[in-house]
Amino acid sequence: ERGGGGYESVKTVEADRAEWAQVHEPFQFFRQFRHFLWLEVLARNEEVYQKFSGWVESKLRILTKQLEVASGMIIHPNPRQYDLRGTDPEWPLGCGMFIAMAFFKDQGAFVGQTVDLRGHFHHFVDVIAQWSEKDTYNGQFLFRVKRILVHQLPDYARDVVEEGEGDKKRARPARPEDGAASAGEQVKKRHVSNGV
Repeated sequence: ERGGGGYESVKTVEADRAEWAQVHEPFQFFRQFRHFLWLEVLARNEEVYQKFSGWVESKLRILTKQLEVASGMIIHPNPRQYDLRGTDPEWPLGCGMFIAMAFFKDQGAFVGQTVDLRGHFHHFVDVIAQWSEKDTYNGQFLFRVKRILVHQLPDYARDVVEEGEGDKKRARPARPEDGAASAGEQVKKRHVSNGV
């Protein structure tokens, strides 16, 4: 179990609105935040998925370091990876990752503030596009990133919220071949192959 929303938990305890024991309760990631960065890593086969997802995971710290300096915003990367569960028939393998964004007045946030994340996204996608095996696996992998609100969470993340959030790494269940709604219909695609 994760220590959960440390900053918010400590603030609540220090304000005498909670007990220290609550700091050790499982953290309800999707219930605590309204704003998220949604990242998806997709592939057509297991070999490509393992290699490409490993590349993306190894570069996530670059994105988080950039986001940590944004004024008024505190980020909370979720260590869990969510299996896409066959939601996109074009991309049988994939995982979703989420970074929560919180805005606090005492951290410099103010009403009406605009936080432009485009530069951070573009830089990160450029880093991902430097994958040394992108030409070898051209057309067999895809990376998507989007800023969403809690009500825009994909079904595979909502299912986990309903089941109860935990700290488990993704488990890959058998994939249904039922033609479920395409995750590609839910987000804008950003192809990394061929540097597009």
